[in-house]
Amino acid sequence: MGLFDAFRKSPKERQAEEAHRRAMREDLEVYSGMRVEVTSGDGRVFVVARLLELRGDRAQLETGANGSLMTRTDEPMQVTLRGYSSKEGRAVSLEGVIRMGAGKLWQVEHLALVERDDQRANIRVETDFDGEFVLLGRPSVPEERCKIKNMGMGGICLSSQARRDVGDRIVLWVKGLLELDDVQLPCQILRIDDRKPGYFEYGCRFLTLDEELERRLFRAVYALYHGLY
Repeated sequence: MGLFDAFRKSPKERQAEEAHRRAMREDLEVYSGMRVEVTSGDGRVFVVARLLELRGDRAQLETGANGSLMTRTDEPMQVTLRGYSSKEGRAVSLEGVIRMGAGKLWQVEHLALVERDDQRANIRVETDFDGEFVLLGRPSVPEERCKIKNMGMGGICLSSQARRDVGDRIVLWVKGLLELDDVQLPCQILRIDDRKPGYFEYGCRFLTLDEELERRLFRAVYALYHGLY
């Protein structure tokens, strides 16, 4: 009887069941609580959100940037979710279908893991802003000038004449970027991307950001991504 039931199912129903079985094999629940960027097929950033209540191939998205930047619709939409899993220490990309809710919670269905990557978790935007930074917890150390090479929701790349070490924690100010004017960005240096005499390029990740700072950072990245500067 079960065999005949399987033949009676529509292609869409069989696809949904296969997505559910794949999600159970991949154990996606490890990504519950992860912050993600939700993008469309053409790469536009819709919103930054938290992935919550992940069960099998279904989850909820809690938006954290004053709602969505896309037109509200009742129609489901195929999206990509990119985030950084602190549990695994790597970037993660998932695909799924979202149904926008009336409030801050959206439904995500047919979630599937697309890629695990040790590289950057988020979209990065090339920039040329000036900045300054100091070592976190070292107020006696003078401020160092730097250039902001690129930035995203997950972190930032800066260049400086100052010699710093991997693991150093810094407080960064970005100059000339309205949304982040006079904002302190706590960062940690993860790697030295380039090293020349008197020149160093550092790849940094943001440390814990509160909700307001996360919103401001999202608005800044979105404006840069869409050429509003």
